[in-house]
Amino acid sequence: MLIYAIYATVAALYVYALVDCIRTPAARVRLLPKAGWLAVMVLFPVLGAIGWRNLGKQSTPVDGRPSTA
Repeated sequence: MLIYAIYATVAALYVYALVDCIRTPAARVRLLPKAGWLAVMVLFPVLGAIGWRNLGKQSTPVDGRPSTA
């Protein structure tokens, strides 16, 4: 039963990363172009999704706070 929970979590992360990458404006994408991130996610699903989540998208500044970038 635990193995199904792990598979479901990985699948949810993968789907989230793909949809988030597709919906993110190109101006907020870092390190690779959008097509590059999508290719990485298709070729290496788990690593690509984790990479997108941690490295691929610039965070939005919080209202009232100056941006650090």
